[in-house]
Amino acid sequence: MSWIQKRRSEAYYKKARLEGFRSRAIYKLKQIDEKFYLIENGMRILDLGASPGGWSQYSSLVNEMGLNVALDLVQMRSVENVYFLKGDIFQKDVWDKVLEFSPGGYDLVLSDILMHTSGDRSRDQANSYFIAKRVLEICEHVLTRNGKALVKVLQGDLTEDMKKEFRKHFKRVHLTKPPSSLPRSPEVYILGEYYSGSRSDR
Repeated sequence: MSWIQKRRSEAYYKKARLEGFRSRAIYKLKQIDEKFYLIENGMRILDLGASPGGWSQYSSLVNEMGLNVALDLVQMRSVENVYFLKGDIFQKDVWDKVLEFSPGGYDLVLSDILMHTSGDRSRDQANSYFIAKRVLEICEHVLTRNGKALVKVLQGDLTEDMKKEFRKHFKRVHLTKPPSSLPRSPEVYILGEYYSGSRSDR
């Protein structure tokens, strides 16, 4: 990491500490929200892979009149106005667990999940693709018609394939990289809007 990247990373880290947030990742969601008007107060939001809780903290503030549900394998310290579920996104029928909080489904699904990187670019990209595919599968069970999904992926040869997968389910698809992401980091976010998938058809 160059000294410029390190300074930028530290700046967001210090800003998060100063403002009482759990991780600098909160600014990635904030910047995406401000760009795409992602969150509307009163939504039902599902945050997958939520720990340590930065994104859930942001959702709880912006969506104070709505429902905020967080799921992760790692226990998360409680966040006001957020319901936490300990669980694995790859658990069979995990959607049944999250639908207990919102039987009518969710308006927005978030995923900032990334497996520990190995240093093997192809393997790491494949893992992020695998996770994003699972998030899409969960969306098929929990996302309401015209809902949204925001998923982190590692940019590479499979990025266009994942965008194509999103286009099968969403009328509008964006690839975005918030300013708080380090310039040389391969992480990007795919945003799907206006879900046209199967949940509302069942």
